[in-house]
Amino acid sequence: MKHVTTTPAVLHLVRHGESTWNLAGRIQGQCAEAGGLTSAGRAQARLTADLLAEGSTRPNAIVASDLVRARETAEIIASRLSLPLEFDPELREQQLGDLEGHRLDSPFADDPTAQHSVDRLWREPFRRPSGGESIADMYARVHRALRRHATDRPGAEIVLVTHGGPVRMASAPEPPTPGVPVPRVGVDNASVTSITVT
Repeated sequence: MKHVTTTPAVLHLVRHGESTWNLAGRIQGQCAEAGGLTSAGRAQARLTADLLAEGSTRPNAIVASDLVRARETAEIIASRLSLPLEFDPELREQQLGDLEGHRLDSPFADDPTAQHSVDRLWREPFRRPSGGESIADMYARVHRALRRHATDRPGAEIVLVTHGGPVRMASAPEPPTPGVPVPRVGVDNASVTSITVT
């Protein structure tokens, strides 16, 4: 039997630059009204574009979440790298349903603040917010997308412009386990997290 080898792809996951709702302290999720980048966010995207352009290897492709804040970040990077831009809805932020649009410091349901409700989703990764998806759902969606992009372009260097939640899921060593909290590591705006996927 012939042994088939797959050349690994390197995926550079970029969180979008600072958005208007980041600045306002509002929960974005997949809300269509969340808006785009601030002037600071655009400057962050330009710095990240320079970093990727001046690296030891140049990316072959750039794919982005279709949400406005990610799209605007990706457009800046794609222009700097002279690459066509593709979109993939599976790279979207976690769908947070009824939580979307609320200020993080405002009361929500039975919790003191909406931030408490978001934190609970990470402590209970199979818990779904009303109208939304769980951390476990997001993990499955994001890893499906990562495998697809790596398979479609074996050996390539691909920039994936996405959001904090998907970057955390891409970096997670294993799928969520019922009853076991998932660490919510910090992911800075316009930061780059590189992973290798076979």
